[in-house]
Amino acid sequence: MNKNVPWIEKYRPTTFQDIVLNPVNRQIFENILEKQYFPNLLFYGPPGTGKTTTIINLINEYQTKYEKKTSENIIHLNASDERGIDIIRNQIQLFVKSKNFFNKGMKFVILDEVDYMTKNAQQALKYLIQSSSSNIRYCLICNYISKIEEHLRNEFICIRFNQLPQEDIYSFLKNISDSENLSLNHEIINVIQQQYNSDIRSMINFIQLNQHTTILPEEIVNNQLWENIYNMLLRDEKDECKQYIYDISVQYNLDKKSILTKYFNYIIQYKPEVANAQFLSQVENIVHHNSNNISELIDYFLYSRIIQN
Repeated sequence: MNKNVPWIEKYRPTTFQDIVLNPVNRQIFENILEKQYFPNLLFYGPPGTGKTTTIINLINEYQTKYEKKTSENIIHLNASDERGIDIIRNQIQLFVKSKNFFNKGMKFVILDEVDYMTKNAQQALKYLIQSSSSNIRYCLICNYISKIEEHLRNEFICIRFNQLPQEDIYSFLKNISDSENLSLNHEIINVIQQQYNSDIRSMINFIQLNQHTTILPEEIVNNQLWENIYNMLLRDEKDECKQYIYDISVQYNLDKKSILTKYFNYIIQYKPEVANAQFLSQVENIVHHNSNNISELIDYFLYSRIIQN
């Protein structure tokens, strides 16, 4: 395999059995495979928890067991690429209505990041689902289920991806460390897990980015970073703070919105005198901000007077 390939692709599970899942979700998926009943599914939860990998491997496993395994019966789209209704009316509609004379099995529509779809697009998707033939299955993926209209959610079995078994994540990371001849001991892997919770994608990216350096637990994101942001805001150093957030994102492979969330958690835990009702209200506005433009989101954070003397 090409040495330059991202490790998240190199070590992406290629079978259903290899995926890190919590026991409840694994049982649900095993029941789907055992009973040969594949419903419309909606996966939701934080980034990096295996939602897309799971649905791809679940479909492959289902096809292998009951039908002919073929990519011709699968379409995989990202709703954030073109948020308009054109996705619904064109690509998906053409796919579900097309005839395949050689592969007559079930057809699967995988739609990522549906929480970025407009209300009109979600409405159109609901009508398309209701008018689809019995051999069409829809599999939606999102981070925030609160952004999915209730009328659309009602068409699906909704499955939450959140806390994954820590021992399984540890084994997964240890396997990567051994395969790449890295010297990641038990303590370092545990600290990486604590830093990224169940975001396996960020864990893998962090390990790859730091493969040629000696990773020390105290060098991984710590409370001093959040204290630095806090002090910058007290000094009204908005430009410096914005650059600092970008630097943290690059150094630790953290999503910038995730950085803000971790910072808020730090304030709530360690500075209760700041975390008043006004603060919590502003935090809620930022965390659930609809903007897909992270620069705009950070500006909103910096200029919302989130910290005041």
